[in-house]
Amino acid sequence: MDEFPSTISPSLKNNFEALLFTENLRTLRQELYLHVIRGNESEFYDIDAFNRKYVKNMTKTRKMIDIVITELTSLGWKTFLGFGETGLYIFSDEKPANAY
Repeated sequence: MDEFPSTISPSLKNNFEALLFTENLRTLRQELYLHVIRGNESEFYDIDAFNRKYVKNMTKTRKMIDIVITELTSLGWKTFLGFGETGLYIFSDEKPANAY
């Protein structure tokens, strides 16, 4: 970021929650992109760790997860939520044996 965007002016404080959701969703997409291209489909993405680090609200995190699952599915990926829905498996063919 070269300079602060105009979206953080005090007059726009009412938009901050939506801006933060958008930024956190962007971060989640970036982390999942890296997770996928690492190529190990038997490893899960730790949703709980993402929530603790960035969002601190599992309801909002779950909304983001629903969005990215829809996007990944439309790209041909299969997904599975494991570990009490705190781990996201992303795979191309069969669900990993360790996914529960």
